[in-house]
Amino acid sequence: MDGSVPRLNSEVFSPYSHLLRFIETCFSLAICTQFSSVRIGMVRVYGLLLFLLVLVLVSFGEARPHDEQPLSRIAVHKVQFALNPSAYVKATPTLLGLEGENIQWVTLVYGSPNPSNDDWIGVFSPANFSASICPPENERGFPPLLCTAPIKYQYANYSNSNYKDTGNATLKLQLINQRADFSFALFSGGLSNPKLMAVSNIVTFVNPKAPVYPRLAQGKTWNEMTVTWTSGYGISEAEPFVEWGPLGENQMRSPAGTLTFNRNSMCGAPARTVGWRDPGFIHTSFLKDLWPNSMYTYKQGHKLFNGTYIWGQKYNFRASPYPGQDSLQRVVIFGDMGKAESDGSNEYNDFQPGSLNTTYQLIQDLKNIDIVLHIGDICYANGYLSQWDQFTSQIEPIASTVPYMIGRSVFLLAYITCQDVLLIFSYCLPW
Repeated sequence: MDGSVPRLNSEVFSPYSHLLRFIETCFSLAICTQFSSVRIGMVRVYGLLLFLLVLVLVSFGEARPHDEQPLSRIAVHKVQFALNPSAYVKATPTLLGLEGENIQWVTLVYGSPNPSNDDWIGVFSPANFSASICPPENERGFPPLLCTAPIKYQYANYSNSNYKDTGNATLKLQLINQRADFSFALFSGGLSNPKLMAVSNIVTFVNPKAPVYPRLAQGKTWNEMTVTWTSGYGISEAEPFVEWGPLGENQMRSPAGTLTFNRNSMCGAPARTVGWRDPGFIHTSFLKDLWPNSMYTYKQGHKLFNGTYIWGQKYNFRASPYPGQDSLQRVVIFGDMGKAESDGSNEYNDFQPGSLNTTYQLIQDLKNIDIVLHIGDICYANGYLSQWDQFTSQIEPIASTVPYMIGRSVFLLAYITCQDVLLIFSYCLPW
């Protein structure tokens, strides 16, 4: 074992010979810059090379965009208004979150005088979806008549196979608190030629602006935890903070920073057009000087300028151990999870049904997990901003309890340098 960089046979991997040279260069730099006085065993280096090779081969050879985003199949730009007085949609209950819930089911009752198996129900938020205006993508382009894609959809016959014969059906859908009210629309003509027939009454949460979906992340030091959440309160309306402290002891408060972005921050369609939805405000607070291995409790808060306090739910987490401490750390690592709807909506081509299985299993085993590493390709929103709220809601039971760390996706590996590779592997691999 002379400490030199092992070379892989480029004849065996001839289509990827340039990648092999890239890998060898990276590890040469790694050894020269970080281990000039340390001999590295050939077996260990081969193992690391193989691991990196698999990632690169996946990135270059197998990585490809997943099936199309379900919402992209809806030809929003072709929507025609064909309101029919005999068609109807009724939603109950109309007021959600009476006991502080951020997730709740609604029941739809609807009917059409000319039912078809192509009829579908779209969930829109904000409720007045026809009021939005799309900016044209270029001087020669014209904005669509309807400028808001639904946040999800389902076919009208999903729960009632005889809908085509009777023209009447019911449907249960799950809603999450997303900073705005909701309405439900019945369309004919399928997804490719939609015609709006009826719109429901408005449904809303008690407080659409409430702080929701906290996400923990390990701070820059071992005894720091960051808390990030979403709300409808900007800094001109309220001061965000986290109330926290050791479990069962006195609590303290730490301020939070607030960020947001607008439609013009997006690169192009659909994020700037039919996929746009106001992201609300993203708040981050830093909880510092944590005691090792200690349990803490926390909740997000907003102090309105009239003196009123708006509170989120209460959560717990365990602080990290002291560096070098003899302790068992249980880490879950995965990537390419995506998101899915537990009510079955948006399920064209089974877009990402496995994500529900993944989150369910993690929630069931949460007591045996210390940190989660999600290596890129997060929710495949593909320009439909409403999907990010759906994703943060889906992972909330996990991310609110243990640090949920995000890494680079395999689709980015083709564009990064050796320096980036060294940075990633310095943090991820036990050299």
